[in-house]
Amino acid sequence: MRKIIISILGVLLILASLYIAKSLIANKNKPKPVQAKVIKTVFTDTVQNTTIPIIIPANGSLTAKRRLELYAEVQGVFRTGSKLFKPGQKYSAGQTLIRIDAAEYYASVQSAKSNLYNSLAAIMPDLRLDFPEVFNKWQTYLNGFDLNKTTPKLP
Repeated sequence: MRKIIISILGVLLILASLYIAKSLIANKNKPKPVQAKVIKTVFTDTVQNTTIPIIIPANGSLTAKRRLELYAEVQGVFRTGSKLFKPGQKYSAGQTLIRIDAAEYYASVQSAKSNLYNSLAAIMPDLRLDFPEVFNKWQTYLNGFDLNKTTPKLP
């Protein structure tokens, strides 16, 4: 008797599991409801072309979009121009940005030329005694040396 009850329970359990499986499969394939198409209405208006000012309120510090860095390749004293030389200052094409007074630099160049000339003049007597074959070249160089012109190449 016990075997019969266990076999009936086993068959019922199998049948119950088949029924539950079929119901789960049937619930899984439900078709999705089709949404009704909604037609939206749009209101239009006639356009009138006018100029609209653009106003953008802003706070804070500005940075130049096209920033330039200037380097002076000469020495001298900075002289003020027609406009102040400050960040953010606008200049038109061809306008002088800054002026540099090169008188101080010119004086230092003239001093260096004079020192060169004096050094050459000081060694001329030694050249005459020690190297008489090159003395004439250096004497010609020294005679053609002009402080107001560019310094000629050394012989």
